[in-house]
Amino acid sequence: MADILILWYKNVEKILFLINRVKLMKKNISSIIILSLMVACPAFSSHHGHVDIHEHGHKNDEESKKIITDDNEYLTNLNLMKGHLWVGIQLYKASFKDNAKMHMKHPKSELYGGMIATFKHKGAPGFASELETLASSVENEEPLQTIDKNYKNLFKAINENEKFVDETSISIHKKVNLVISLLKIAEEEYAIGIVNGKVKNKHEYQDALGFTTMAKNIIEGINIEGETQKNRLSAIIAAIETLSSLWPELAPNHNVDGDAKSILNVIEEIKNIAQSDT
Repeated sequence: MADILILWYKNVEKILFLINRVKLMKKNISSIIILSLMVACPAFSSHHGHVDIHEHGHKNDEESKKIITDDNEYLTNLNLMKGHLWVGIQLYKASFKDNAKMHMKHPKSELYGGMIATFKHKGAPGFASELETLASSVENEEPLQTIDKNYKNLFKAINENEKFVDETSISIHKKVNLVISLLKIAEEEYAIGIVNGKVKNKHEYQDALGFTTMAKNIIEGINIEGETQKNRLSAIIAAIETLSSLWPELAPNHNVDGDAKSILNVIEEIKNIAQSDT
């Protein structure tokens, strides 16, 4: 009986030894796999699990050197910056200063860098100085009069850069296409900001308001003589204005009765209006 116990004990020792070796091998294999991934994909070690949902503006180094040749894309980016700035000013005036500061930073951090190569290619002056001046004045919480002055100077500078496009890009047809581009991005932002009536991301919700406002401003800024075209433009403005209920407040702390699909519906309505004969 003693011999059996001794033999059993030795076998148990061997089994435990083998189990420990297997555990060690698994640990080493896992470490090798992780190390390989970190070497092959440096971003894995610092950004794993992070997906940036604000894709329309972020530029890597290669993209920042890209020259935008499509006028609609160029003008869309400029108006996205305007949208950020507009809603930032509204928030500042309403005493949501922290929110306002975020929106003032985004045009520079998300969009401007990706436009520099294009400005140089077009011979456009850009507006880095004006953008920095406004962002700094908001960050330092300077008087509203100063901020408003800086805001108007910046918009004037952006408007100047909008002139560096082909003559055909200022046609009504092209401007309607620009409006549709802005509203598509507004829809994407709103869908992130409001999910099943719940406020999931105030910043994206506010972005959508800014972009929609710029879309409306573009149509309102068109001067036309023909009655038919005037009626079309008035119908487009009316369609965009139906979206105002999507933003009952600038910075809501409760559920919002809004759905991004409403913006898609307006986009389709605008397309139909633009193609109509009356």
